[in-house]
Amino acid sequence: MKDTSLTVLLSLLCATASSVSGCNSSSPALTEKVADGIYRIRASRSNVYLLAGDSLVLIDTGMKGDGKAILQAIESIGRKPREVSYILITHAHIDHTGSLAFLKQATGAKVVASAQETEYVAGRKKTWTMEREGFGGKIFKLMLYFMETFFFKYEPATVDLPCKDGDVLECFGTIYILDTPGHSPGSVSYNLPEKGIIFVGDALSGVPEPKLPPRAGCADYQQALQSVKKIAGLIFEKCCFGHGNPLKTRADASIRQLI
Repeated sequence: MKDTSLTVLLSLLCATASSVSGCNSSSPALTEKVADGIYRIRASRSNVYLLAGDSLVLIDTGMKGDGKAILQAIESIGRKPREVSYILITHAHIDHTGSLAFLKQATGAKVVASAQETEYVAGRKKTWTMEREGFGGKIFKLMLYFMETFFFKYEPATVDLPCKDGDVLECFGTIYILDTPGHSPGSVSYNLPEKGIIFVGDALSGVPEPKLPPRAGCADYQQALQSVKKIAGLIFEKCCFGHGNPLKTRADASIRQLI
């Protein structure tokens, strides 16, 4: 396992420990415009994306404790939290769903997530039980077990719209749902071909530059590589990652080079 994987694991442990209090407040999140009507909110551990059209759409929700900062980010562009109609979840890991229950209550939005991961989002299964690849993955599982058992109290949320590959959501134009498993069993990506942009969650990594997902973080690495090939077969100008800076030009060509 590479040193960078250990760094990621340790930073996740520290971030989770800092959110033990369960207080849904944090310092204001930085908001960056990615494209017209599309904003990246830099939460404490991961990216949250805000799509601003006639209504609002959130993609992922950060760690527990990021909720109020995300609401402040919405208000910073002159919009209101109650305008959020949907919250789209790329996968059920705690750095992407930690503030989901808080934000669902604050906005009244409907939650969309993979049908394969509704049990995790609903809190009936813990994410540490997901498989992880190799020795590094076993260390990751052990760390997650301690975090989810002793440090982190996940607030369950109901998935209103379980989704699967090929489903279409009519909001902010047309959003096409792609199954891109491997990082987690039910990871999904959200493709907006009319806008030339795709949101891939952790199916790819953007840290410190675009690259394949770290093996230790994957439930099934070979499946993850197949998902990258699936993404690389699409046409898009911009690619937004769960971690790291978005690719804003010729993103599809850059991802094809990773293969």
